[in-house]
Amino acid sequence: MEQKTVVGSMGTADWSAEDGTAYGVALDGITRVVGAYSGLIAQAEAAGNAERTQALVEEQGAWAAKRRGLIPADRAGVDAAIAECAESLNRLRAEGPTSTGPGTS
Repeated sequence: MEQKTVVGSMGTADWSAEDGTAYGVALDGITRVVGAYSGLIAQAEAAGNAERTQALVEEQGAWAAKRRGLIPADRAGVDAAIAECAESLNRLRAEGPTSTGPGTS
């Protein structure tokens, strides 16, 4: 009986190494956006602003869904996510706490 291995049954990727690298950059960016929202959510909760807290939680959830739906083979989607992350991080950092996590300034 032939044994199947996990690696042996994976097949070949339908995306390039460059696509994979861009995908990794996008995932990192989305993780940073989600983290920035966490800081803003904590700030809104501390201020007792339930409406803002709820809006931020929903926006954070939309980013988490975007992360789950992103695939390396969709290079246009990956590139769009990278650009959107940069814009969102700039906006969120201007709104929020002075620090949004490790590696931020």
